[in-house]
Amino acid sequence: MCESTVYSIDGTKIMEDVLNIKINGNNIELMDILNTKKDINGTIVEIDLDKHGIYIDLK
Repeated sequence: MCESTVYSIDGTKIMEDVLNIKINGNNIELMDILNTKKDINGTIVEIDLDKHGIYIDLK
């Protein structure tokens, strides 16, 4: 499957099983496999496709 886990840059898990990410400036909208939505403010600093990890610097 293609889900990813989103973490803050300090390693804190923000959301699991993320399938969709929309970026609008500093607002990042995350959507998981159950269509649960979470909005956070920050900047994506790393995407690790091998480990399915996305790292965000929270603002």
